[in-house]
Amino acid sequence: MTTLYIMKCNKKPYHKVGVANDVHHRRYDIETSIQKEHGTDHRLKVLHTIEIPSKHDAYTIEWQIQYYLTKLGYQIRWQGMGNHKSNGGSEWFKVKGGLPRLKKYLALGFRHFQKSPAPMPPSWERKRDGSIYKRPDFVKGKPHSTEGKSIR
Repeated sequence: MTTLYIMKCNKKPYHKVGVANDVHHRRYDIETSIQKEHGTDHRLKVLHTIEIPSKHDAYTIEWQIQYYLTKLGYQIRWQGMGNHKSNGGSEWFKVKGGLPRLKKYLALGFRHFQKSPAPMPPSWERKRDGSIYKRPDFVKGKPHSTEGKSIR
C-alpha cells in the first residue's frame, strides 16, 4: 500500500504533495533535511493521507497533481538555497485556499490520471515496482530516451 500525502511546514505557507510507503518516515527525512538548512524550529505536519493499493497508480496520481499545480503557477522552490539540498524541494506548493483547495486538486488528480494523464518528462523512468525515477537531465553519462516513457 502506498500513501499519497499532504504535509505543511510550520514556518512557511507551503504544502508538500507526495507519495511514500511510510509517511511518518518520509516526514522525518524531509523535516531533518529542512532543519539542516533552515534551523530546528522548522517542523512538518502530515495534514492529509490517502491509501492507494497500487504503487503505479499512486505515483501516476502524484505526478498528475504536481504537474497541474506547477502549470497553474503554484510551485514554490524554497529549499536547497543554502549549503544543503533539502528532500523533495520541488514538490512544495502555495495554493490560495490552503488544504481544502489542495484536496480538490487531489480529487481532480484521481479523476483524470487514467483518461488524461499528464505527460512525463523524457528523462524520467518508470521502475519495475511502479514508482517513477526522476533522473535530472544533467546526470552525466546517462542519456535519456528521446521518445519518452509512457504512463501505462
